[in-house]
Amino acid sequence: MASRLLQFLVLFSIHLISLTSQKETRFVYENFLDREDLYLDASAKVLPSGLLQLTNTSKYQIGHAFYDKPLELSSSFSTHFVCALVPKKGVEGGHGIAFLVSPSMDFSHAQPTRYLGVFDASTLDSPSSHVLAVELDTIWNPEFKDSKKNHVGIDVNTPTSLRVAPASYYSDIERKNENMNLLSGKPIQVWVDYEGTVLNVSIAPPKVQKPSRPLLSHPINLAEIFPNISKLYVGFSAATGNAVSDQYIVGWSFSTDRGSLQRLDISRLAELPYPPGTDKKLLALFIILFGCLAIVVSAILA
Repeated sequence: MASRLLQFLVLFSIHLISLTSQKETRFVYENFLDREDLYLDASAKVLPSGLLQLTNTSKYQIGHAFYDKPLELSSSFSTHFVCALVPKKGVEGGHGIAFLVSPSMDFSHAQPTRYLGVFDASTLDSPSSHVLAVELDTIWNPEFKDSKKNHVGIDVNTPTSLRVAPASYYSDIERKNENMNLLSGKPIQVWVDYEGTVLNVSIAPPKVQKPSRPLLSHPINLAEIFPNISKLYVGFSAATGNAVSDQYIVGWSFSTDRGSLQRLDISRLAELPYPPGTDKKLLALFIILFGCLAIVVSAILA
C-alpha cells in the first residue's frame, strides 16, 4: 500500500512539473531576420541588418509587431528590450513606442500621433479596449497626465497614464537619478517586470546594468484588466504624426517566469543606421584626424 502511494506521488509530481514547464514561455531575438513567430502590420518591417523598424520618418504612420503565440500571464512575466527613436534632422521627433499586453493583435481601430497606434479618441471617455501599455513618449499631452515631453508611462485601457515619470534611470554608482533623452537616436534599454500585483518599469543607457530601483512601480492586476489571462499577446506599437522618427526595436527577450529571463547581450545586437543627414565621409575624416592627433600627442609626451 505504501509503495503504491509513493509511486502515485512520484507520478503526480512529475505531471505537475510537466504542466509547469509547458506553461513557461521564453524567447530571445538578438535580431529579427528570420521573423520566426513574429506578426507585423502596417509600416512595421525587418531591415536587412536585422533591425525591426516600427515606423520610418513619414508622417502619420503606425507600426505593430507581436509575438504571434498566445501566452498565459497569470502570475508573472519579465521582458528586456532595446529600442531607439531616431529623429529626422530639422524636424520634431516623435511620437513614441509602447510595449503592449493585449488579448488581440488587431489594432486596426487605433490612431497615430498621440495615441501611439494603441488607442483612439473613443477610449478617452469610455474605454472599451483591454490593453496594458508601457509608453516611451516624446510629446507632451497634458490631457493624458503627461509630466513633460520626454516621459515613460503606464497605461491601462486608455492613453491617460496611471503612473508617469520623466525619462531617467537610477545610477547605482552616483546614487541618484540620471536624465535620459528618448530622442537621442541612441539605443535605450527597457525592463518591464510583473510579479503578483505590481508592475515595475526601468530604463537605462546601453552600457548600464539594470538599475536597482525602477523608474515606475504601480499596482496592477492582470486578471482585472483581461477577461482571459490564459490567452494574451505581447508586442510593440509605434506611431508618428507631424512629429516623426525612425523607431526601432533592436533586440527583445521575454519570459513568463521572471527568474528565467535571459538578459540581452548588447554587443551582439545590430547597429543602428546613421541618422538622416549625417555626412558619413565627414564623420570618417573626423575619426581619422582624431586618431592622427592622438598619435602626435603620444609622440610628443614620450
